[in-house]
Amino acid sequence: MEIFFRSCRDLLQHPLKIFVIAGVLATTVVVLDGALFRIWSLNRDHERLAARIESLKVSVKDKELRLLEASRPEFIERQVREQLDFVRDGDLVFVFSDTPQFSPASEKASR
Repeated sequence: MEIFFRSCRDLLQHPLKIFVIAGVLATTVVVLDGALFRIWSLNRDHERLAARIESLKVSVKDKELRLLEASRPEFIERQVREQLDFVRDGDLVFVFSDTPQFSPASEKASR
C-alpha cells in the first residue's frame, strides 16, 4: 500500500501527466455516459429545426402575399368571374348549346 502512495506522490510532481490522465478520464466518462452522442443528436436536431423554421418563414411570407392579393377588389372580381361565371354589365356573352341544331339537311337525311 505504501508503494501505491509513493507512486501517487511522485505522479503529483508532474503536472503534465496529471493533465493527460484527467483528460483521458474526462473523455472516457463523456463517451461512456452518452453525453457526447446526446450533444451530437441535439446539434443535428437544431440544424434540422432551423431549416424547417426557415422553410416555414418562406411559406408564411407567401401566404401573407396571397392574402394581401386576395383582399384587393380586382382579385375578388376576377375570381368571381372565372369560378362562378359571372359577367359585368356590358359584357358580350355567347351561349353554346350541346344539342345538335336543326338543319334542313339533317331532316332530309332522317327520311
